[in-house]
Amino acid sequence: MSSDLNLLQDYKRDKPPPKWCVYYEQDTGDVVTVTNREKDFIKHNFIVTDSDDARKMLMGVVDPKKFAVVEVNQELKLVAKSAVLRIKEAEQRLSMIPDNMKEKADVNVIMYINNWKMEVNFNQDTLYRMTGKRFFKNVSLNPEQDGVYDPITFYLIKENDPNFLVKTITVDPAELIEEGYIVYDMTPLRRICGLGELSILTKKIFSTYRLQRKTNFTGVDYRTRFSRRRMFHVPKLSQSNAKSDFTIIRRGDLQYIKSNFNNPQDQKIYTDIGIYLTSPQNPNDLIGQITLPLKDIGWESQIALEVTDIDLTKCGFLCKDTSTNLTFDYMMETNQ
Repeated sequence: MSSDLNLLQDYKRDKPPPKWCVYYEQDTGDVVTVTNREKDFIKHNFIVTDSDDARKMLMGVVDPKKFAVVEVNQELKLVAKSAVLRIKEAEQRLSMIPDNMKEKADVNVIMYINNWKMEVNFNQDTLYRMTGKRFFKNVSLNPEQDGVYDPITFYLIKENDPNFLVKTITVDPAELIEEGYIVYDMTPLRRICGLGELSILTKKIFSTYRLQRKTNFTGVDYRTRFSRRRMFHVPKLSQSNAKSDFTIIRRGDLQYIKSNFNNPQDQKIYTDIGIYLTSPQNPNDLIGQITLPLKDIGWESQIALEVTDIDLTKCGFLCKDTSTNLTFDYMMETNQ
């Protein structure tokens, strides 16, 4: 009898813990799914782990969005997202930051051409995806590597010419993440070239970057869920290298508003846009108001406005609280 008990105890002691396959996005470390064995039809990288968190994800007890696969001491592990950020080393090759005014990237660079300013901001949605939080103070980067990480370096070149280096700007990722955005004074470049003539090279640390050009600085592009300040904007003549969110088009006595983007959600637009029309000199002098229906916004569409007694190109625009940071320009078209 005692020998049978010993055999049973040995069996229990030698039984290995269950293993789980955790599939993840290579660029972000986000968990895609968890399985109890390898699945050939899942086209993502995976790690094998005995972490109980993996079991809980598979059982639906915990949210996979709160976990990530990261490199810890040169080994990939499943960890809970927290105030600790782990970012990869900068690539060894240079990449051109693409011009894109429609979709937010992880790192966004905005050139304000007429005001000689450059804004760099970090996407709040990316921060939430990495950590489960939208704001950080005293952020800790790469603690397993003694807090060592590469800076974000921008090489400003002239008109796609990598041999004409105009300026190098170095950004501390920790400062950018904590502050949300940084604005740089670019007036020293006046004697070299215009901001609309610059391209940017960088060694990528984050997955996506974008460059956007705006005519005028009316407030930072960086947006948070808690931004409630209304922005007063006076439309300027449209420029081909720096479009606004919306363009007012006059065709004789008819007026239209054209969306210069596709998906409204990429611009943080989720409801109808209410706009107060005011004097361009005094935002307290109300002239009228218009509403842009959400169903008609986006996808480069044009909205015909039933406004004939007010010239929108000569008004100030004050957006209601739901849409605080939109920009407008205008163009004149002659009837053919």
